[in-house]
Amino acid sequence: MKRLIVILLIFTLSGQVAAHGANSYAIIVRNESVMPETADLLVNDTLVLYNTAAWNRSAGIDVDGDGVFDHTCEMGARNTTSNEDECQFTFDANNSWIPGTYTVSIRQNGSEWREVTVELLPDNHTEASPAGPYILLPTFDPNAENMVMIEGNGSSFSRSSVRIAPGGNLYIYSSGEEDYTILRDNSVQICQIYASGASGCKIWFSSQDWSEGQHTISIAGPDGAGPATLLVRIQEGADANTGTGMVQMIASLGVLTCLVLYTYYRTRRN
Repeated sequence: MKRLIVILLIFTLSGQVAAHGANSYAIIVRNESVMPETADLLVNDTLVLYNTAAWNRSAGIDVDGDGVFDHTCEMGARNTTSNEDECQFTFDANNSWIPGTYTVSIRQNGSEWREVTVELLPDNHTEASPAGPYILLPTFDPNAENMVMIEGNGSSFSRSSVRIAPGGNLYIYSSGEEDYTILRDNSVQICQIYASGASGCKIWFSSQDWSEGQHTISIAGPDGAGPATLLVRIQEGADANTGTGMVQMIASLGVLTCLVLYTYYRTRRN
């Protein structure tokens, strides 16, 4: 009986602690620049370099500082029909990657050209991560509360308001051919969307930078700020974690009820 209780409790509690899911972060390697030049990653994340130039490039990481690349990858010329124009570095713990600062050297025409600084952070089982144009977004879901599409070449959002929990993420997507700058209510730039590279950006509503209440997100296109605005309401209980917690609570009560009934009927039978 004790063994049965332990097994059931393990199944009940196993879903309540989840490790960080590995993410991919994109660096756009343009003709004359790299966007962005820094990236904060967690152990087990993957850095993806997208080459948008019409010529080949390569990249490498010198881990021990001996002047020799320990990890390398090749990027072909921009290709919209395959992934030959991209390369990846996966900072997984199984390959002895440890938290620290790493430099990704990008080469073209046989010589050093640009560098990307990677701050590799420990996987501390949190999903908090800074906003940036380099995050590869999950698949857009029009029914998801935290996913919004830019429509009409920046003239509107797919919805007028969203509700986000403190510390939650908002994903803004674009299918247009324009570059957009996303601004917050004090006209400060918070992320950029590039038509030639990433299809959107993620905004992290950290409690240090965003107070609970209402905030306005707007778009600045090539011709300046557009008419599109998005009202963001930051308040507790606005994400799926609350629902997940309720499901886990109900599951726990169900398991306990089954245990009580099992014990009761077994006692009567004996």
